[in-house]
Amino acid sequence: MAVALLMGIQAVLAWGVFVAAPHPGGDNAGYVALGHALASGEGYTEVWDPARPPHTKYPPVFPLLLALAIALGVQGWVGLKAVAFLATLTVAPAVFLWARTRLPEPVAFGAALVTALSPSLLYHSHWVLSDVPFLAFTVGALWAVSGVLGRGAGRGRGEGLEAGSAGSAEGPEGASLGTSPVRWAVVGALLLLAVFTRSAGLPLAAAVIVALAWARRWRAVGGLSVAVGVPYVLWWLRGRGAVVAEGRYTREFFLLDPYQPDLGTASLGDFAARVVENTTGYLTRFLPEALLGSAGGVAMALTLVLVVLAGISWVQSIRDGRPGVAGVFLPLYSGVILLWPSVWSGDRFALPLVPVLLVLAADQVWRLGRGRSQALQRGALAVLGLALALPAAADWVQAREEAGRCRVAAGAAGPWACGGPALVDFTTAARWAGAHLPEGTAVLTRKPRIWYLNSGLPTRTYPFSEAPDALREGAEDAGARHVVLDYIGGQGTRYVGGALFADPRRFCESTAVGGAGGVPPTRVLELLPRGQDSGSRLSEEGIRLARCAGSDPAPVLPDLTGRIPILER
Repeated sequence: MAVALLMGIQAVLAWGVFVAAPHPGGDNAGYVALGHALASGEGYTEVWDPARPPHTKYPPVFPLLLALAIALGVQGWVGLKAVAFLATLTVAPAVFLWARTRLPEPVAFGAALVTALSPSLLYHSHWVLSDVPFLAFTVGALWAVSGVLGRGAGRGRGEGLEAGSAGSAEGPEGASLGTSPVRWAVVGALLLLAVFTRSAGLPLAAAVIVALAWARRWRAVGGLSVAVGVPYVLWWLRGRGAVVAEGRYTREFFLLDPYQPDLGTASLGDFAARVVENTTGYLTRFLPEALLGSAGGVAMALTLVLVVLAGISWVQSIRDGRPGVAGVFLPLYSGVILLWPSVWSGDRFALPLVPVLLVLAADQVWRLGRGRSQALQRGALAVLGLALALPAAADWVQAREEAGRCRVAAGAAGPWACGGPALVDFTTAARWAGAHLPEGTAVLTRKPRIWYLNSGLPTRTYPFSEAPDALREGAEDAGARHVVLDYIGGQGTRYVGGALFADPRRFCESTAVGGAGGVPPTRVLELLPRGQDSGSRLSEEGIRLARCAGSDPAPVLPDLTGRIPILER
């Protein structure tokens, strides 16, 4: 009954903030492109890149789920969003099932309900991103492991490894899954799904193996190490053997800034600075946003209270020799997100910590009240739960209003309108290019994966370098003769616009799209071979761009259907 109720609550909350618009980031489009490549039989390749290298960055589980949807006939954003939406419905029930192995059912229900209200969870519930499926697999694995390791979850037994910091498992009889081979297989399957949904699943797999070793379950250690380790080593070897190694997390992790590779690699001092910067960011901004939807003083204070309570519970579990999988996962996962480049940091990476912190904090409050007045014990838990739930509920009301505004904008100017007029112009220019440029024409753009979904043309990001010949060299390397000058952020004006102003004679204009709302139009430019003069000139009013020979600047209206052009081909 509790599981069904939580699933219903989660559905209402997620549907209230649902929008059909695609996410404006490249990851969203990248997952769809990979799913399309798998569904069309092209393999796990970066079909948007002119060289079509094997993809080595994102593990393949989420693209495989999208490929299944595409193979079943899904061609639009709403259909693909169903993958993340359905995964969202399993999160709160999974948190409840896991939490009740160490807490009374009402307390476990409260922890699951606060998780269901998480603004970060609800925000990511309607994007084509792997965050929510990863969270669902992670919490599911924590529950499954607590079942096979918890030898009886009855009141006062506290014998299981997941029983809490001092044997606080007071969940109902029957909460344990037992230790049959089928249930060990469930553990292994969930770990594989987590690890191959996001590389950040490795700390979870390591935590399970460490916890099993702590419990001296050596056969299980060996079995799961092989079941998870062998496929991951094969995935790693595939990445090592790929012709194009750019974009792998292992490479980007060591850069000072993955978006500015010219800055070089990080030193030990840089890693120490990262830890300080990321710790500050997660405690003062990203965790409060994930839990409560804001980063104000009250939100930070509540987050710190939760972190301190969870930290005390974790320390006591270590002292008592029963950290459990969650107790090992917490520092391992936290260590990963504190060490990686701060430009990657965000509430989406804090999301897996939300249910863990909630359950550990609730466990600590329950322990503190043991032996005292039950009314005081339950009152303290109720106050903590309400203090977290009420701000999150208020954020949901605001997010629901924002979703309504996005739906209105998308109805008027197409699904990309929620990302702003510059993104509408960019995607419309991509559709123009798909209709008017020769098939297979390579183009340099700021967002190659979004460009590919809308045009079907191969594309690569232009070099983030202001060197005089950087743009031309990047185009020659990609086999591209066209480059897009857009106004999504400042990179287009900095790198493409800079090259254009430096020598306008090298460029002519194939088309210009949009330009409404005070945003300059997105331009598709042709980069002429060396020695040719386009006739474009720099004047007092700016650059007078010459029209490319044979170009067809016929206008293309924004698409209002919500279908993805590349999936209709």
